Formats: sequence, C-alpha cells, structure tokens
Amino acid sequence: MSVINNDICRLDTQLDQIKQEINDSYFTSLEIHKHTHVLDTDSEHISDLENVISSLSVPSKSRPVLPPEHIVELTLKLFRQPDEPYGLLSATFTDRELELTWLAVTKATVQTLGVILRSLLDRSLLLSDEISYWDTILGSYWHIGVYTLQTSPFRIWRMLVKPRPSRNDSGAKARFPTFASVQWSHLYESIQRCFSAGNLHALQANVLSPFVAAKSEIRRKRERLNVMRDLNAHGIGLLMRECFPGQANGDDCNWARCISADDYWRKTVCRSVILMGTFLQKLSIDSDILDSGEDVLSATNKDFACLQTESDGKRSIRTPELVTKQLHDILLRLLPAHNTLASTTIDKHRRPSRLVRYWLPLSMLFLTASTSFKVLKNHRHQIIKWVASGVETTFEFWSNWVFDPIQRLIGTIRHDERSEIALMSKNSLEADRASLERMVVDFILDRGEPKPDNYVLDISSIANKVREGDLTPVLRAYEKDLRTPFVGTVRGDLVRALLIQIQKTKVDVEIAIGGIDALLKSQELVFGFVGLTPGILVSYASLRWFWGLFDNRKGLRMGRRQDELRHALRSAHRTLTSPTPAHTGVLAYRDHGLLICDAEILLKKAETLLRGAELRAFREDVADLINQRMVVRQLEIVGRMRWVYSKWMQ
Repeated sequence: MSVINNDICRLDTQLDQIKQEINDSYFTSLEIHKHTHVLDTDSEHISDLENVISSLSVPSKSRPVLPPEHIVELTLKLFRQPDEPYGLLSATFTDRELELTWLAVTKATVQTLGVILRSLLDRSLLLSDEISYWDTILGSYWHIGVYTLQTSPFRIWRMLVKPRPSRNDSGAKARFPTFASVQWSHLYESIQRCFSAGNLHALQANVLSPFVAAKSEIRRKRERLNVMRDLNAHGIGLLMRECFPGQANGDDCNWARCISADDYWRKTVCRSVILMGTFLQKLSIDSDILDSGEDVLSATNKDFACLQTESDGKRSIRTPELVTKQLHDILLRLLPAHNTLASTTIDKHRRPSRLVRYWLPLSMLFLTASTSFKVLKNHRHQIIKWVASGVETTFEFWSNWVFDPIQRLIGTIRHDERSEIALMSKNSLEADRASLERMVVDFILDRGEPKPDNYVLDISSIANKVREGDLTPVLRAYEKDLRTPFVGTVRGDLVRALLIQIQKTKVDVEIAIGGIDALLKSQELVFGFVGLTPGILVSYASLRWFWGLFDNRKGLRMGRRQDELRHALRSAHRTLTSPTPAHTGVLAYRDHGLLICDAEILLKKAETLLRGAELRAFREDVADLINQRMVVRQLEIVGRMRWVYSKWMQ
C-alpha cells in the first residue's frame, strides 16, 4: 500500500466514525423527544445524503482515490439548483442534514487531497528517475560522448538550417543558409590553423564544442528537473502537514470528539480546501514558494477569512456550497492546468526517446540487413542440417541412454521376463547335456568290450555319472586308442572319444556361463542403475547449465533489487540528515516531501523482495517514519530498519 493511500484510508475511517456519531446522536434525540414524524419526513433526504457519502468513501485499500470526474459528479448532487423543485437540501434543513452535508464535503475534500498528492507523488517519482538518468550520463565522459553522438543528427540539422549573417554588394545585411560542404571546409581550415599555430584552445573550441555543448545541455536539463522535483516535494510536504494536520502528523486526535466543539471540524475542512487551491494557483504562476510555505499559509488564512465573511454563519448551508465550488475549481481547472504544465516541462527535459538513443545501431542493422540475409540464405541448408542434426542427436541420446534404461530398470523391479539379463538360452545347457549322455552311452554300447559274467550294464547309472561330469569309460577307451592311434583313427573310436570330450568341454563352458548368468541376475538391479547413471549425469549437467543461464539472471535481478532497496534507504537517511532548523527539529516542507517520495520508493522496492510478515512489518516501519515529526526519532526508525532488514540489503 502506498504512503498516500494509507493516509487517505485512515482519514476515511475517521470520517466513518463521525458518521456513526452523528447517527447515534440523532437517534438518541429521537428517543428523548419522541419525534418519530421527523424520521418519516426526512428519511428520503437522509437516504440520498448517505448514498452520496457511501459513494465518496474509499472503494478499496489498494486504490482508495476516486477519479476527479466521479468526485465532481457526486458533489453536484448535494445542492439543488434554484429551478429544481426537489433536492437533497431544501430551504429548511435539520441539524442532521447539515452535519451529513458537511461530512460528504469532507469526504470529497479527502478524495481531492488524495488526487492532488497522488499526482504530485507520481510526477516526483518520474522526475527522480529522469534526474538519476542524467546523473548517470554526467558521471562518465564516455556516456556524455555517447549522448553527443546520439543527438548529433539534431545538432547537425540545427547547424545546417541556422541562417548566418552576411552582407550583399550594397552593404545591406542579409541571411543565407550555408551548405554543409562549405561548413565542413571551414571546420577543416580551422583545425589546420590550430595545429599549425599550436593553439589548443582554438582546437578545443572547434572540435570539442559539441561535447561541451552536450554537457551543458545535460546540466541545464537536470537543474530544471531538480527545480520541478523540489516544487512537487514542497507541495507534498505542505499538503500532508497542513491539510487535516491532526491526522497527517500521526496524532491520535479523533474528529468525532471535536464535532461538538466550535466548528473545529468545519474550519479544518475549509482551510484544507483553500490551502490546496492556493498552492496549485501559486505553483502555476510563481516558483518562489519553494523557499518557504509562509506565503501560501498567509494567503490561505486571508481566503479563509473571506470565506467566513461570505457565509451566513456556521449554521448556513452556504459555507459547504462555497467549499464544494472551490473543490470543483481545483479538480476541473487548477489541477489539470498544473498537470499540463508539468507534463510539458518533463517532456522537454526528460531523457531522449528510444529512437534517438538507438538510431545508430538501428541504422547499422538496417544497412547490414541485406548482407546478413544473403549470408543466411546462402548457408541455409547447412544451418538447417546443423539444427536437425543437433535435435536428432539430442532425441537419440535421451531415447537410448535415458528412457530405455529407465524402462528396463522398472521392468527389473517388476520382474519382467523381457527385461532380464541373459547370456544364453535356458534350454541350451539341458540339450547339450542330454546329447553328451547319449553320445557316451552309444560309445560304450558300440565298443562292446567283454564284461564279467555277473556284470549287468546299467545305462541310467552311466547317464547319471555323465551328468555329474564322470567320463571314465570314454577316457579309458581314449587312452587305449592312443597306444595305436592309426588303428584307432581308422576304426573311428579315437575320433569319437575326442569329439565326446569336445562336447564335454562345451557343456562345462555352458555350466560356467550359466553361473555367470545367475550372478548377473542376482545383481540385475545394480547393473540397471549403472547403465542409467551416464545418461542421468549428462542430462543433469545439461539441464543444470541451461537453467543456470536463467538462475544467473535471476540472481543478478535479485542483487539489483537489494541494491535498489539499500540505495532507497540511504536516500531517506540523507534527506533526514539535511540541514533543518535547530530550534524545531522538524523537517522543512521540501524535505518532508522528499522523505515521502523516498518512502514510496522504499515500499515499491520492498514489495519485490519481502513477503508476508516481513512486508507488513516494513510497511509499519515506513508508516512510523512518515508519521513521526521529530527528525531524531525518524533517524532512529531508519537505523532500526537498517539492522532489521539487513538480510535483504547485503
């Protein structure tokens, strides 16, 4: 919430208390005197007045100020024209009607005060931004040179179209425009003479004159903007302190207690309206009010005395009507005239437009646009190929090294057979082992070696021994045939025994591979994570780098906001330490207005950094800073804010 919005809402709340006091007093008198018929006859007028008062109340805390046209439209309903048979107030009016009329006029005055303060504050903030821009330009010769280059087309144009005095043959004075070639030749000759004579002052006058002129122009614009900002700050401080002074200074004065007093409430409203009108009128015709507010206050007191003379007494309806007319004059004539004058001055002395500031890079871009377009057109196929290749590589990487390993890992966790790791087929070992058993049995049967009479060949026992890896009969036959290898080879037993051993070796290898396969299956989840790790690491590094670009910018923006908040608090402290009258210890009107502008900037900067309870506490501290009158106490508040919110100002 803005500083001004906070004050307007507080004033409106106090006016609502006044309305409640008026209604309570009225109904109490009715109960005492039993005048129930008065309630019936005046209920329509009272209802219309209350509707106007409700319409003039604060619509919301974020935007409490009504538009000027709306304020004028509502106040016009308070008083009827002479030719109208009915109106909100007739010739004979009751005390309650008069009190409610004054209340409506007061609400309109508060809204008008909000409109004026909001206008002055917005323009002061705009002027502060423009002054900061010019201070930045003056702080560096490089910036001044850039500004000189930016505004060089206007300077050249003014130099070319500026007429030069010359004399004709008859001796009469005449003015003719000088061509650019002639002026450049004069400039070249002047520089040549300066170098030949060694006159550095003449060289500076001819070559550096645009730079010096630009610097003088910047200083002149900054001084003019400073004067206008001081005028607006003077007005803000004057109106905040003198209009409704009991509330503006943060006192606990309640107007509801002052209703029964001798027109304290009404006098405050009249004086505030006259003060606003006098200030706006003097601001548009005289800037000497910056030195002191005594002239405005003395003129306000004179006009206030005249207003009391014109009215027919404190019980007359003429006084609120005259106050309303002055409000209309402020909203319809004085304030628009001041806004127009201020806008004209700001537009004349503000920073150059974007077109002026960026005409050189835009011109270079425009001149090189065709060449750049031709280069891009000639290499468009390569550029498209590079882009397509990059996109395809990225897609394949994510598909092969991220998504597929994740799917296999999920399948492993779910015991999905399609995702299991396998080095060999499940039935391969059984088939090779059965083949080995048959080969051994057939070899023993085909050998037909003589056996003892009581020996019975047990084929199942041989198969079991082969399954356990025992090939003793085959090895014995192999050893026997090795004694006569040629005979064994011709007969074929040696070759068969050798092939059986090869089959046995194949079965052993498959058994070993089966063990490795079982080991891999037992650690399948580990291998799944190992296979996923490279893709995750590369993806994380890429995303971290990509988001780091935005995080760095966010960090830079956060650091810039912290710097702005710290500089705003420094500006408020600097305003408080400016020279003040020693005997009062209170800021002057101008310094008080500058402090309000600094407080507004503080609130705006704090809203970008603080949240929740911290922001509410910061708003309370800013309200204490504005409402406190003594500079010593205000400096203590600034010191408290500095150490409380140092976390966001580092």
